[in-house]
Amino acid sequence: MSTPLPDDDGRPADDAAQPGPADKPLLGGGRFGLFSEALLVGLGVSVLSLPIITAVPALAAGVSHVRRHLDGRPDTVAALWEDFRAACRGVWLVSIGMPVLLLVLLFNLQLIGQGGMPAGAGVRIATVFLVAILLVIVLRAAAGWSPGARWTTIVQSAAKRAGDDLTGTFLLVVALGLCAVMVWMLAPLVVIVPGLLSLAVVAVEHRATVRQG
Repeated sequence: MSTPLPDDDGRPADDAAQPGPADKPLLGGGRFGLFSEALLVGLGVSVLSLPIITAVPALAAGVSHVRRHLDGRPDTVAALWEDFRAACRGVWLVSIGMPVLLLVLLFNLQLIGQGGMPAGAGVRIATVFLVAILLVIVLRAAAGWSPGARWTTIVQSAAKRAGDDLTGTFLLVVALGLCAVMVWMLAPLVVIVPGLLSLAVVAVEHRATVRQG
């Protein structure tokens, strides 16, 4: 068995190649780095979404933050805040219109649940389908945002991708369903849902890009 040669400071070469405790990332790296980053993004996006009308740009900033982490770029809280500020430019028609439309659909579900509406089961299924599609478009719009892009164009492109990539759309619907079950089982988990959805939409969009070549 050969003995590793020492380096310039007298330590064996194999030991010099191993990172010390101070060199290892505490959070955001290692085996659970991506999961911990998703939790942090979920908390940050939840806080930024408190005014409700800021939910869309907050989610766009969260998706951008996950991409920063995966690309090895700076993923600090300051970077998340800067992305959020940039995403707020020109977003208000979308960020107000999307929640209003979602509230109308949920109100429709509540009315159907009270009974007495003809063909209530069919209308309920159609409304749930529309809610799911609307949320998928919001997710894909958040993934399609980039600084300086027009939000109306982003939403149109997101709707087109949702129709062209039906497998990805189905995967996002499954992710939404799983998050809904999590929140139903334990309501406080709602604060981490944006991070999990950000990670899911980044994976789905990456999959679509790879398949397109």
